[in-house]
Amino acid sequence: MRIPSGRLHELKAAYGLSDAEQEELDRLQAFERLVVDTGEDREFGEAVLSVVDPERSTSIYVIGGRSVSLTSPILQAKAAEFLEGPENRLIFIYPKWVSSPSGIRTLWFHNGRDEMVKTRQSVQVFSSRSVANQIQFYGIDVRSSPSDPLLLEGLSLCGPFTTITLTSPRPRQPVAGYVHVEGPRDRWVLLRPDNAQRLLDLVELLMERADGSGGLVKESFA
Repeated sequence: MRIPSGRLHELKAAYGLSDAEQEELDRLQAFERLVVDTGEDREFGEAVLSVVDPERSTSIYVIGGRSVSLTSPILQAKAAEFLEGPENRLIFIYPKWVSSPSGIRTLWFHNGRDEMVKTRQSVQVFSSRSVANQIQFYGIDVRSSPSDPLLLEGLSLCGPFTTITLTSPRPRQPVAGYVHVEGPRDRWVLLRPDNAQRLLDLVELLMERADGSGGLVKESFA
């Protein structure tokens, strides 16, 4: 449940929050205000970076059934800023028809090499060093999913008109997760930390499949 801003002082007094707990609460409240109240690209990008630990390597996951492209120059620049950390990764996960019959139609966007190359190039423009290899693409094999509960759960996250973004948390901090909703004015909805953690746990299990055990296909640019 969202805490009304006018009741924050009473909450802090009632629970006797420590300085660290108060700082965490203030940051989460500010993050929610940035994302929910404005829904603008710049605030969204700054909110994402505000929860990323600059002292350790991390990943940002983008999951959905839409195009993998980043069309906003503001978000392209924010992605480049995040990827200045040489071990950081921006990872896109989406449905993939590994072998599909010709003429098949789905609500999911059919992401191909062109979309992936354009995404890498659009972010590279804003960086002084090469970051292309830090932007990675993984397809959930649709044909393998009916008999695999983990893949089915992964595909359930891939809405055709929404995108889920998750960040690996700072130590002892909650996961930040938010849903991008496409509409006349696109907006971002902050997820509850416990739900964001559940999604991150699922994504990390999916990423273990990228070792060749099946179901998650890493795109090759060789």
